Amino acid sequence: MKKRSIAIALILFAGITAVNAQNRKWALNDCIEYAIEHNTEVKRSKNRIRSLQVQRNTWKNSLLPDLNAGASQKFAFGRALNRDNTYENSNIQSSTFSVSAEMNLFSGFRTIASISQNRYDLLAAEADKGLIENNLSLNITGAYFQILLDKEILRIAQEQIRLTEEQEERTRLLIENGKAAPSQLYDVRAQLADDELAATEAGNALRLAFLELAQLMELKGNEYFDIDSLSGNIVMADTLNPLGIYHAALTCMPQVKQAYYTWQSKSKGVKIAKAGYYPAVSLGAGISTGYYHYGHGVSETFQNQFNNNMQKSIYFTVSLPLFDRFATRNRVRAARIEEDDSRLSLENEKKSLYKNIEKAYTDALAAFEKYQSTSKAVTANQEAHRYALEKYAAGKSTVFEYNEIKMKLADALSKQSQAKYTYLLKDRILAFYSCHSPVN
Repeated sequence: MKKRSIAIALILFAGITAVNAQNRKWALNDCIEYAIEHNTEVKRSKNRIRSLQVQRNTWKNSLLPDLNAGASQKFAFGRALNRDNTYENSNIQSSTFSVSAEMNLFSGFRTIASISQNRYDLLAAEADKGLIENNLSLNITGAYFQILLDKEILRIAQEQIRLTEEQEERTRLLIENGKAAPSQLYDVRAQLADDELAATEAGNALRLAFLELAQLMELKGNEYFDIDSLSGNIVMADTLNPLGIYHAALTCMPQVKQAYYTWQSKSKGVKIAKAGYYPAVSLGAGISTGYYHYGHGVSETFQNQFNNNMQKSIYFTVSLPLFDRFATRNRVRAARIEEDDSRLSLENEKKSLYKNIEKAYTDALAAFEKYQSTSKAVTANQEAHRYALEKYAAGKSTVFEYNEIKMKLADALSKQSQAKYTYLLKDRILAFYSCHSPVN
């Protein structure tokens, strides 16, 4: 029977807790760092940040004047006006060269507001990247603790197999000494089969937990790994309260920062829309020259014409918006609606944050109280199991009575483990929200 138990244990752990060539076990912070480095959404958020940085340079450079140079060559055939102001058939070649520059002097503060809006958009994108990383970290942490719990459930199931195998040996001795009916041996073997089934189910749950963590980390399908255990004290701090954690979270949680920066960006969008009410003023300057060659007659040289035909200019352009079919008015209205909606989104993020903190605190408190209760239950059931084992070994109780006590002990141990890891997880989440320590 012991060989069979060992074989079952090996099968359950095959493909689950196999480590890599270096026998490395992944710590929680290693899992989080690896996931953040390889996560596609994190990489996309970095691309959005880089795109906004390029856009920022574009807006800043728009304050500079532009400079353009041009040249053209024209060939004309047929009747044309000559120097004597009469028409004649001739072939004419003309070349023109020009250089111009123009600078925007005033556009209703559109450019300044756009630069400011881009700054808030960039801050919001950086906060969004932090939010993606935080959500990923929380998911990794949850999957990590689920593996620890499933490992504990599997260990309890394997312990039940060991106890049932020992019970099978004792039953044989009782039957040999005439203190138990042979039918009890079949009852024990049936119980052993049930225990092995429970261990198999626990092993499958553990395998799925490892798969979920591997998928969150975006590990390759053929990469097997194991994780480190975590140590934590099951102590509920008296000073811990949801409101204090909430006030701390307002200063550091990226979802709040993202909503705030988005609100500020939409506020700048109103100023951008209002720019349509103002006139636009620009300053320009240019220089141009040309060369002309007639098919009949003698033309001046290229150098003489280039110098003599030189024309220089400087000009101001003012564009006054008189009537644009209320397009600017409607853009301002739409921008104000977006601004108000982003403000409401900020308030909603704050409310959602407080609800999450309050729920995590309530779950932690419930798990702590449950752990205290289950710890007492484990102690009581361990003593009851010891007494039941002595009675059964002496032939003073039936196999059903012993199995009932044994199953109560297993149930108490499972509930204790669930309460323990639930509390440790919620405690880390609360510390994460309070910004005292990272989730990992």
